[in-house]
Amino acid sequence: MHTARSILLAGLAAVLASIGSRACAIESVWARVPPGLSGDSLSPALRQLEAAGPRAMSAGAAYALGQFHFARGEYRLSAAAFGRAAARLDGADRADARYRQGLSWLGEREPGRARAAFEEVAMLSASLRPLALFGLAQSFALSGESDHELETLRRLLQSPAGEAEPAALERYAVLCERAHRAADAAGARERLLRRWPRSFEAALAARPASARAEGSRRP
Repeated sequence: MHTARSILLAGLAAVLASIGSRACAIESVWARVPPGLSGDSLSPALRQLEAAGPRAMSAGAAYALGQFHFARGEYRLSAAAFGRAAARLDGADRADARYRQGLSWLGEREPGRARAAFEEVAMLSASLRPLALFGLAQSFALSGESDHELETLRRLLQSPAGEAEPAALERYAVLCERAHRAADAAGARERLLRRWPRSFEAALAARPASARAEGSRRP
């Protein structure tokens, strides 16, 4: 059976591969950071820029700190930094920072806090809504609320889901099978194979049912 951790890691890979970084003064921030700094020296330099710079610079430095801590697996620090960035940003940039804060809370295994971030993003940004709903579904998976996870994925898949679609379809099919909804599971896998034939998730869906069942029992 998939553990919450394995579900989380697979989902993070899917969503992180699908988006790039917002500008939010990132270029100007890195232009002020001396080249060649070690990781241990980079964090203090970014914190100094966050504290001393104007609002845009401060937001960009906080965002860069969030990226830095996330890359190091320091998810609580990443969540805090993206939260500070979001508080100084508006519109699409705020939604982006809040989305990344949600990912950080997933990494920290804090589903309630992740849920709050993803719900806000789903309301703020049409372009990020599919990814936010997928993140929301993962927060329910992390807290063991499979019924809410299934319903959130159903909502997500009612509309074009962009790069979140393959992972969402694969997970939806698994949950439908567990709920003895074979027709819904088959429909999700057919859609996955038709729309995303080269995806990793499609390769999983194409395996015989016995092999999928065996894989789902592994931790």
